[in-house]
Amino acid sequence: MNLVAQLFVGLQALIYLTVFPIESFMLHRPFAQRFLSTPPQNVDAVMMWAIPTGFRNLAIGLGFITGLLLVNTGSLEGGRTLVIACCCYVLLTGPTMFLADMLGHYPKRGDSIPGTLGATVPAAIALVAMAF
Repeated sequence: MNLVAQLFVGLQALIYLTVFPIESFMLHRPFAQRFLSTPPQNVDAVMMWAIPTGFRNLAIGLGFITGLLLVNTGSLEGGRTLVIACCCYVLLTGPTMFLADMLGHYPKRGDSIPGTLGATVPAAIALVAMAF
């Protein structure tokens, strides 16, 4: 796997691992509410989804890291397969934020765009870079 792909896989892992504690444990804090576009009055209602979603972010972030470790310790095919699976997962699930936004479930239309891009673009770049 080339360096460009590995850098974007690492960036994608960092994004998911950073969002995990914010979503799972810090949502009652104003900065987390702003970051996740969650109005304060909705926090208690969304916690039942935020915690499991945060842990899914942890799992996928660890999947990316594990894939990178495998690639760089001699298990190229296993690591590459894991990275591709993780990239496909985020490319299929990340845009659901945008879908929820377009269905009117965000405070303001368009609030999901930064999160959707952060959740998907590095993985898309990594997959394209792996082809070269």
